[in-house]
Amino acid sequence: MRADLILKSNNIFTSTSDKPISGGVAIKGNKLLAVGEDFEAFLGPETEVREYGDKLIMPGFIDAHVHYFMAGLAASEHVCGELIASSSEAECAAMIKEFAEQHPDEKRIRGYGWFPANWNDAPLPTKKSLDEAVPDRPVYLVVADGHTLWMNSLALEEAGITVDMKPKSGSVGKLENGELSGLLFELDAMAPAMEKVMELDIEPMKKLHRDFMGHINKWGVTSISDITAYDYNDTTYRNYSAVREMEREGSLTCRIHLYTKLDGYRDFTKALEYQKEFCSEKLRLSGVKGFIDGVTSTFTGLLLEPYSDRPDTCGVGVPTVAKEDNMDYVAAANKAGLPVRLHCIADGSVRMALDIYEHSQRENGELPFCNAIEHIENIHPDDIPRFAELSVIPSMQPYHLTLDFNEKIGRIGRERCRWEWPHRSLLDAGAQLAFGTDHPAVDFNPFPNLYAAVTRLDDEGKPTGVNPEECIELSEALTAYTAGAAKSYNRDDIGVLEAGKLADVIVVDRDLFSIPPEEIRDASVVLTIMDGAIVYEK
Repeated sequence: MRADLILKSNNIFTSTSDKPISGGVAIKGNKLLAVGEDFEAFLGPETEVREYGDKLIMPGFIDAHVHYFMAGLAASEHVCGELIASSSEAECAAMIKEFAEQHPDEKRIRGYGWFPANWNDAPLPTKKSLDEAVPDRPVYLVVADGHTLWMNSLALEEAGITVDMKPKSGSVGKLENGELSGLLFELDAMAPAMEKVMELDIEPMKKLHRDFMGHINKWGVTSISDITAYDYNDTTYRNYSAVREMEREGSLTCRIHLYTKLDGYRDFTKALEYQKEFCSEKLRLSGVKGFIDGVTSTFTGLLLEPYSDRPDTCGVGVPTVAKEDNMDYVAAANKAGLPVRLHCIADGSVRMALDIYEHSQRENGELPFCNAIEHIENIHPDDIPRFAELSVIPSMQPYHLTLDFNEKIGRIGRERCRWEWPHRSLLDAGAQLAFGTDHPAVDFNPFPNLYAAVTRLDDEGKPTGVNPEECIELSEALTAYTAGAAKSYNRDDIGVLEAGKLADVIVVDRDLFSIPPEEIRDASVVLTIMDGAIVYEK
C-alpha cells in the first residue's frame, strides 16, 4: 500500500511519548499508515511528500469544551461580539446602540461577551440602559461565561419572561420595586430567551457554520463539541440537522461531539434516538451534560465553605439540581450507555459531582466509558485523588486563570486559591487532563492556553493566581489537548499519531519544544489535515 501524502519533520509529537521523534507521517485516505522512521515503506511514485524541517508535526488539537452553536452565532455578522472590551454598563450599551444602527435589518439585536469582572466591581446592569440604547427592537446580551443574559424590555416581552416565573434552577432578576431587572441567571431561567437568541433560518445558519469552520481549522483544531446541553426540541434537532447537511455536502471540516440535556431526565429514550441518528465519525451524540453550579463571579458557584466576600452564603441558588435528583439522572444516563459531563466551578460542586459518579458506579458497576467534570476552577485537595480512583476526566481550560484576573482571591481567599486550576496536582494523582477553551468564552487559538498551563503567567508575563507550583510540562499540556481531550469524548481513534488512527494532523510553524516558554503564545499553524484532507494551509 502506498501513501497519498507524507509529511516529514525532525520533530513529530505523537501524544504517546514525552519527546518528539524524527521521521514522517504517512497518510492514505483518512487513515494514518505509519508514523516515525517507517514512513519510507509507504512511499510510491504518486505519493506527495512535504518537507517541514524542524517544524512540529502533531495530532490535530481537540478542544474538550466548546459551545459550538452559540460560538458560531457569536462569530457571525448577526452578533455584536466586541462586548468583552467594554469597561462599564454605559460603554456596553453604547456599543450595542452603534451595532443596532449599523444593522437595521436584524429583527433582534444580539451581543456576546460583556463581563462583570471587567467593570471594576460595578453593580450588575439593568434593562434601563438597553431600553434607552435600542428602544425599537429586542436586545439579548449573553455574558462571557454564558451564565447570565441581559435584556431590554422588548426582549423580556418577546421571550415571555414574567416576574412570577419559577425556573427549576437559576433565577429571574428583579429590581427593588419588584419589576423585572432585565437579567436572567443560569441556564434554566435563560432557556426561553435563548430560544430567541438561537432562532435563525436554515440557509443563514449553514453559511454561518461554513464561515466558522474556517476559523476553527486555522488554529489546527480538528475536533470540538457542542456541550451546551440543549433540550430535545425542534430548535435542537434543526441545529443538529443543519450540521449533518454540511457533512453530507462535504463542508464539515471539524469533528463535532454533541451533548444533550441531562437535568430532569430519568428516561433517555430521546437521547438514544438522537445518538442513533447522529452517529458518524464526524458528527455524533457523545453523551449528556448537566449542571451543579454556576460561576463564582455572580456567587452562583457552590463552595464547601462560605464566600470570603459574602460570608452569608456558600452559593446563591445552588446546587442547581438537588444532589439526590442528580444521582438518579446520572445513574440512569450511565445505565443507558451515555457518558455524563457535569459543570462544576467550585469545590462544593466538584465534590458533589464525584459523589454522584461514585454512586453511579455502585449502581451500574464498572463503566465502559469515562464521565467528566467540566471547569474545576477550585477544588478541595482531599478530592484530587478521586479523579483517578473513579476514572473521571477533569476537563479544564487553562487560559481561564488569565481571564479570571485573580478575581477568586477576593471571592474565596488566598488559602483556597492554592487549589484553583490545579493541573499539576491532578496529573501527579494519576488523572488524565483534558484541555479546551469553553469557546466562545475564549477563542480557539490553543497557544495562549498552552502558554498559560506551562507558565501560569498572563499575556504580559505576570503571575496569575497564587500557585505557580501547578505549572505542567509542555508535553503534558499537548497531551491534554490531544489524547486527553479525545478520552473525554470517549474516542480512541483520534488524539494520537499512530498507524490505524484517523488522519487528523497539523503542522505548527515552529518546534514548541526548543523555544522559550514565552514564545509559545506566538506560535501558529501552517497546515491542518482533518480526516485525511487538507482543510487549512497558511
